Amino acid sequence: MIRQLIWLAVALPSYAVADISVATLMNEGNLARLQGDMESANQIRDQIRRINPEDPASYAFNLNTIVTELSWEESQTRFDESLLQDAEKLISLCENKQPSLAEINDPNFYCGHAHFSMSFYHGIRGNLIRAGRHGTTAIEYMEQALTDNPDLIRAKMYLGIAYYYADNLPSFIKLFSRVLWFVPSGNSSKSLPYLREVMSSNDEFSDVARYIYATLLINGTQSELAKALTEIEILLTRYPENVRFRLRYVSIIQGDGRYQDTLNNVNEFLASDSAQSLTMINSNLLNIWLARANLGLNRIEAANKVQSSIHFDPDNTTIPAWGLAWFELTNGQLADLGGDHMRARQSYGKILQLAQQAFVSPNLVSLANRYIESPYREAMLAPAPE
Repeated sequence: MIRQLIWLAVALPSYAVADISVATLMNEGNLARLQGDMESANQIRDQIRRINPEDPASYAFNLNTIVTELSWEESQTRFDESLLQDAEKLISLCENKQPSLAEINDPNFYCGHAHFSMSFYHGIRGNLIRAGRHGTTAIEYMEQALTDNPDLIRAKMYLGIAYYYADNLPSFIKLFSRVLWFVPSGNSSKSLPYLREVMSSNDEFSDVARYIYATLLINGTQSELAKALTEIEILLTRYPENVRFRLRYVSIIQGDGRYQDTLNNVNEFLASDSAQSLTMINSNLLNIWLARANLGLNRIEAANKVQSSIHFDPDNTTIPAWGLAWFELTNGQLADLGGDHMRARQSYGKILQLAQQAFVSPNLVSLANRYIESPYREAMLAPAPE
């Protein structure tokens, strides 16, 4: 359906392109992102701009696509110029109250969207003051949009994220690719409930909110982890072709100690057609979970073999920071099991360094601190940390 729609828009004369609803194109583009098809999403962006280059919708749409990419691969810089240009263009359009042909035609929503994207960008690039300013401005605009239109359910998704970070500083300050929200106070009564409200709605972004909700819960309590797993399973059922959903699912079950399930899932995926289009980053992440599954099952030789196959480039952009921490934990544990505690300590130390620059699961930080003092082989026999 998506590719047919793109072909139709390209093939029709220019006077007929406007007959295709911008709202329809945006919904198809959102579906493409949920399916992991960023190529189609970018083509749909171009089609929206052919209809009206001054429509705020196309800039908001592209910002969503870029943020989706960066939320998984934050070290990539190839999106930077496009994000900054489109955010500035969107702010200009919304401040001048440029109308949109999309289902949402609210200048406050679009201004909030632009500042949300700018806050995200500056947060992952370490520009904390700019991130804070844009984050606070995004909240103000989204609040106004929701005041003007209480049925604007999509605004609640952005506000739900913002309130969550505000309420969980500083322990979650770098969660979800280090978005930083410097606001005076959060609102726990709105954060996760807002996301659940979007999830249960008929809004096209309900499954986007579902993924965000699951991501926020991954590093919580055992009960919250179970909820996260349930939501990811729903997404996998609906979008089995999305590799990122599969990798997120595998990361959750391996982190929960379900090593045989992890091994089964990885091997099942590697035997599927989807494995043929794996990027280097996704292939590395899959191998990290495969190595950890073998380690958990005490298949040390297999774990070492998989671990050594993981590829690094000179700029270290082939593993996102959150995955690199798992890689170093595995390195350290394997070195400990091989009797090389000095090399193991170096890997555990790298985890602690990463935690100063990017989000690292508190559980991994705790384990790294523990194994620096007591080798993994000895720690296996000791009581688990509280």
